[in-house]
Amino acid sequence: MIRPRRDQPEERPVASVETPRYFDRFDLVAILVLTFVAFVLRFFSPILPDFFAHPFQGPWITNCVSSTPVDAPGDLGTLCGLRYPFNRGYADANGVLSPPNGQVFDEIWFGVDAYDDLKGLEKCRPTTALCQYNYFDPEPPLAKEIIGAGIWTYGWWRAHFEGATGDYVDLGFNTYGWRIATCLFGILCIPMMYLLARRLWPNRLFAIAAATLVCFDGMFFVQSRIGMIDIFPIFFILAAYYLFFVHIQSTRFETSMLSLVALGTMLGIGIAAKWIVLAAWASIALFLVVRAVLRMFDVRWGPPGWAPPSRLYWARYFSIGVLALIVIPVAIYLISWYPFFARGQFHTLNDLINYQLDSLNYHRTLTATHPYGSPAWSWPFLARPVLYYAEYTDLGNDVFTGQGLWARISNLGNPWIWWTSLPCVVSMLYFVVRHRSFAASLILLGFITQYLPWFPITRVLFMYHMFGGLIFMVLSLAFVLTYLAEKLPRPSRQMLVAAHLAIAVLFFGYFYPVWTAAPISSSAWLVSPGTPPWGPKLWLIFGCDTKPVHDDRVPQLFCWN
Repeated sequence: MIRPRRDQPEERPVASVETPRYFDRFDLVAILVLTFVAFVLRFFSPILPDFFAHPFQGPWITNCVSSTPVDAPGDLGTLCGLRYPFNRGYADANGVLSPPNGQVFDEIWFGVDAYDDLKGLEKCRPTTALCQYNYFDPEPPLAKEIIGAGIWTYGWWRAHFEGATGDYVDLGFNTYGWRIATCLFGILCIPMMYLLARRLWPNRLFAIAAATLVCFDGMFFVQSRIGMIDIFPIFFILAAYYLFFVHIQSTRFETSMLSLVALGTMLGIGIAAKWIVLAAWASIALFLVVRAVLRMFDVRWGPPGWAPPSRLYWARYFSIGVLALIVIPVAIYLISWYPFFARGQFHTLNDLINYQLDSLNYHRTLTATHPYGSPAWSWPFLARPVLYYAEYTDLGNDVFTGQGLWARISNLGNPWIWWTSLPCVVSMLYFVVRHRSFAASLILLGFITQYLPWFPITRVLFMYHMFGGLIFMVLSLAFVLTYLAEKLPRPSRQMLVAAHLAIAVLFFGYFYPVWTAAPISSSAWLVSPGTPPWGPKLWLIFGCDTKPVHDDRVPQLFCWN
């Protein structure tokens, strides 16, 4: 018999509990299929039927849009895939076109900030006074730096494989360059959700349902195809909760500690991308503390995992926990600000602290209004999606009705997914109380910590701030679907889940033009005598203000226009 050394903990998994299998070849196949579908939809969209417009003149389908603006003055041309759409510029009082480079919605900020980070590293030094690439943005820098990596990489690609000449940053500064990173992270959210769900409840049906819902949700889809920062913290939240489960389900001390360090690293990266990851940090820290306290009194809650045999190892666990959950995240957050020091915008730690205070003050005192602002309570009901892009002229005419074509993008979630998830979120409380479900507890607390903190905020808010809570809306829906399915005999259980997912896919197809700016006739957007079977897309318009001038301080709720 080999005894453990005194400086090593004795591993004590619960002998009577069979260790569940969290991944096998069937899971690999499921992940590959779902990831491939997500890749095709996110990378190649808008995917359109071309046969009716150009019969027998080429492929039956295309991912290109013709007669669309391709530069700031609005000259028409053809754009394909992620390069589309390009937002035409509109002249200000001085005749300057804005946006100048086709930016859609907040790409005007985040794409430009990413560019400035890169150019600041190239052109300025720590001793540079008032570097022209200095900027203020009240968000942490890492997500913009990831966007910048996409810009630089695409510029490098153009220089080496497309014969383009010039600086990599300048070559990559375009709609494709600042969208490619968000697209890749948006695709990766699907396998990440699958892996998280597989750990949360070792049930393959649950994992397939959760990942499929993410794949075909509108907000997940849109935020994966626009150069905004919101998709990055969502991926890091998913990854952090996955590593949390790897940690608490580990049956070896070494694996448990390594996964704890990895968890802290992921949380640090996420917080450096956007502060909403702090909610995930708080939830995970709370679960770890509660489980540790319960273990000390030999009360088990959740996965059995590895159990430290003595107070000595609890002390070691606590030390590593402080390193992983406090020291490492703080270090990563500080390092993420390196471009600000490198270009001379920051010189001391005090400059960084003052920047954080300025950011907090910005959010606290912002009084600006916006026509697409909405209160937090309205988000789960899809009361006011944000219009990101709209083009109403020069797109051509519909081949069926002869009407002019419109192209729009809004961050509308998939109504079938969002609305059916609402009772499921509420039901999590039943599973917590009645079944003492650890999974339901995590879903419920995750939703609360990502959603409720928005309510006391007085600045203008938007529906995409629901994105963090959407993770747990999806998980609650998949959880309830699988729970109900488990009550049925085979194959009825699979059919129940498949039917719900099939309807979600049908809704995705119906609202696909809303999320891709695929040009469709004006009557396909609003109810009119010529509305085709695939319209109208704007279901909720009874809350829209019809006055010529609207007071933006009053939200237009239940208005999709």
